[in-house]
Amino acid sequence: MKKNLIIIGARGWGREVLWSFQSNYNDKYNFKGFLDSKSDALDGLIGEFPPIICSVEDYIIQPDDVFFCALGDPKWRKHYSDIIESKGGEFTTYISPLAIVSPNAIIGEGSFIGANTVVSDNVKIGKHSMIHGLCTLGHDVTIGTNVSVEAYCFFGGFSTVCDNSSIHVRSTVIAHKKVGFNASVGACSLVIRNVKDNTHVFGNPAKRID
Repeated sequence: MKKNLIIIGARGWGREVLWSFQSNYNDKYNFKGFLDSKSDALDGLIGEFPPIICSVEDYIIQPDDVFFCALGDPKWRKHYSDIIESKGGEFTTYISPLAIVSPNAIIGEGSFIGANTVVSDNVKIGKHSMIHGLCTLGHDVTIGTNVSVEAYCFFGGFSTVCDNSSIHVRSTVIAHKKVGFNASVGACSLVIRNVKDNTHVFGNPAKRID
């Protein structure tokens, strides 16, 4: 029996997530709709979309519902996924058929693995983390919970990204280096030193900018 997929967030990434599921897992899910406080978020767009049902806060979970939180900001992804989890909601995980994923990798519930991304041996990815397309995660990399990794990023072996952090497009974290909690790495940056918690870095080599 198909599950009823509900996507949290009807904005840009929410629509991309819908398209990804529809393109690859149409036989697995009924696309029930979006949860979003902006009831007109889909107005004026090209194409047909499932409805915006209501806000996350107002939704009452039904049998066979399954959720995906499609919010780009780790802070808000955590906030709204926590609300659904507190109501007993179940989250699904998206792994593109075009991704290369080691059978020894661990990918947490509610996470997203984009097309042409490589997830190597003994990689660990926490819940509700998004790894966009064309990324490479080397052996023994650890990605925490609610992490955002944009396209074309590279992580050397044994590198770590802690919970609620963001790695922006075309950035590199070299082997054995750590990006701390609630941190961010700016676009096209090269991380050659550990990044402290709650720190923003940018550049080649990446340096603190806040």
